[in-house]
Amino acid sequence: MTVAFRSFLRTLAANSALLRAPTPPPLTLVLGNESADLDSMVSSLALAYDLSTKTPHPVVPIINTPRADLVLRPECSLLLSHTLEAAGASLSSLTFIDDVDLARHPMDIWLVDHNAPASRQAFLEPYVRGIVDHHVDEGKCLGAKERQIEVVASCATLVAQRLGPLVDPDLAKLLIAPILIDSSNLNPAAKRATPSDIACVQWLSSLVQWASPQQPFTDLTTATLDVSSPDDLYKTLDSLKGMVTHLSPYDLLRKDYKQWQVADANGKAWALGISSISFPLKKWMKRDGPLIEQAIGHWIAHQNLDMALVMTHGKTKENGIKVYGRQLILAFSPDIKEGQMVVDKLMDVEVLGLQLLEKTSGAWWFTQSRSESSRKQVFPAVKQLIEGLDFS
Repeated sequence: MTVAFRSFLRTLAANSALLRAPTPPPLTLVLGNESADLDSMVSSLALAYDLSTKTPHPVVPIINTPRADLVLRPECSLLLSHTLEAAGASLSSLTFIDDVDLARHPMDIWLVDHNAPASRQAFLEPYVRGIVDHHVDEGKCLGAKERQIEVVASCATLVAQRLGPLVDPDLAKLLIAPILIDSSNLNPAAKRATPSDIACVQWLSSLVQWASPQQPFTDLTTATLDVSSPDDLYKTLDSLKGMVTHLSPYDLLRKDYKQWQVADANGKAWALGISSISFPLKKWMKRDGPLIEQAIGHWIAHQNLDMALVMTHGKTKENGIKVYGRQLILAFSPDIKEGQMVVDKLMDVEVLGLQLLEKTSGAWWFTQSRSESSRKQVFPAVKQLIEGLDFS
């Protein structure tokens, strides 16, 4: 007999406690990526449920960010609490990366929403048994027994397809949310949604028990997911995701962040970090001005980075019309002397479409004409560029 999704959610707290036992029993862990966005959190939870129906061992989803950082992601907090509370569980039932020492005991691991462990978690690669991801294949974890890597807008699409008939109304609502967010509500202009994403949204929407129309929320305290349609679900979560004006520049940098180690042609390892921020650069500059560059410098030092990319995006008014756009800030560690050379090469990368706005003492500021290129497209292009650098 298949365990229902709500029943699985009620086992999360007890299974999490097993991780902290002196000698844990056999467990399978599902690890999302370190940006810990809505897609990563939802996919971790849903894939763990899928695997729990196929293995006798407990399966524990791991949210790959510190527990305290959940407050930086109100859209994630609302969706997860809405889903967990309906099952009689709570956010405290979840396991976050700082709740467990992954190096203490080797365990079977599935990666979801990334196909190579983050540089700080590279020691996990020998224990990766499966991958479900929608990014460019980095060619790691080749010993995994299953490597499902398909380029779609949202990893949740792939997880939903795996679950098939196991998807009930609760799970359908959970899964449809990141697909809508990652595809900009299936907007063709965003050039993100694939036929698989579109078909998945249509299927999941038919399973959700939508509520009666509600009044739009005005702040975080009145936000609800008792919505009447996919459009309303998207608008609610997208509005919450865009509520960043209360965050400091430093918090914005760490809210949605990924980091890698990439070796250049001489074998030098570059620590590369990319922050994605739902705040148009023009508005951010108006609010924080020189504090932005100061925060980037502190972030580079804190993360021990060689190179930091800060990708900003959102809508601003142009001639009275709201237009979506992307911008990029590039900065280097003071130890890197080849910054201008790297910038020159980046400006030739077609997928970026960079146009220089300004060069300050500590950073280069660009508009990004290829607004459809998110971090998912930008990282592979930057990685390829770094791998070709030869300063000998």
